[in-house]
Amino acid sequence: MLTAKNVAVLVYDQVDALDVTGPFDVFAVASNWGQDFRVYTVALESTAPIRTISGLTIVPDFTVSDCPDPYILIVPGGWGSRKEMHNQTLTDWINTASRRAAFTLSVCTGALLLAKAGLLEGMRATTNRRAMDLLLEAAPASATLVENVRYVDNGRLITSAGVTAGIDAALHLVAKLHGEERALETASRLEHDWRREPSEMLAIRRATDVDVYGIRSLLIGAAHWIHATHGFWQWKEQYFERVDIEAFVREHEVFVALLRDEIVGCFSVQWEDKEIWGELYHEDAGYVHRLCTARSRTGEGIGNELIRYAENYICAQGKSWIRLDCMADNPSLNAYYVNSGFTHCGRFDVNVWSVNLYEREIGKTPAR
Repeated sequence: MLTAKNVAVLVYDQVDALDVTGPFDVFAVASNWGQDFRVYTVALESTAPIRTISGLTIVPDFTVSDCPDPYILIVPGGWGSRKEMHNQTLTDWINTASRRAAFTLSVCTGALLLAKAGLLEGMRATTNRRAMDLLLEAAPASATLVENVRYVDNGRLITSAGVTAGIDAALHLVAKLHGEERALETASRLEHDWRREPSEMLAIRRATDVDVYGIRSLLIGAAHWIHATHGFWQWKEQYFERVDIEAFVREHEVFVALLRDEIVGCFSVQWEDKEIWGELYHEDAGYVHRLCTARSRTGEGIGNELIRYAENYICAQGKSWIRLDCMADNPSLNAYYVNSGFTHCGRFDVNVWSVNLYEREIGKTPAR
């Protein structure tokens, strides 16, 4: 007879309620009426009621001294994590329990507790976007911090972004253990729109003629967004007639990203760019142009996946640098490339638009 896997959810004073109850309910609902998962809460010293940051009272099932050994350890976040990350008794227990468990999953600033427990060495990790600076301070130099994702899976250790992202990460773990169908059924019963990381479903391939309409829609959408946001047309819609996109696909190395059958991103790679950049031209580089993602998919990390794919493709062609241009008057996007380890190399101005040139040595993405 199979034994249900223990899922221990840590609780402490000023924990975030949804960080606790979100993953708790995922595993409870996915448990097949208790046959596959046994979910319980655990506190450090006492089973006395604790109060969450929102005022909800939770009565822990166990303390760390008497709780069953977890197969899955859930470490939630909340304002209290900023205090508890300095509680060595607790972080020592997290270290021990995690190393014994098959999986550890942190939610939000629970990643701070994992950092202090010594569990992020060499790991990729994320947290609430408003707490990335705290994780930067707490994480070891060998950790890679990842922004703009719902969760990061290192195998045995999974970290998620803030609050509801913990539900998505828990569903991801359910899928790992019992298949996608179980996870989708669980999400349906919770009436939750499971936001999976695009890397799990994203297919990137060389564009063909059948992709012309989708590429055209992406580029026109980007042009309209630039106009609505910045008040000018960097690209006019007439630049993207079907014949122009067909020529673009035929004459360049163009790639598309698909989620199921929907085109959600595109870019091209060129190997020479002397006309614009002149003396700034770098022959040991691949130049990424027209990198574009669907506006409806903003914040889902698709741009990260496109850049990663482009970098790997450029490396496979024997080049050492990835270069790309960015609309100069888009401060947030320029800041994104700088924060992603790209170095600003120059600016090109023509008529009503300007672009900045960025480059990054392949394999030199910053670890912090």
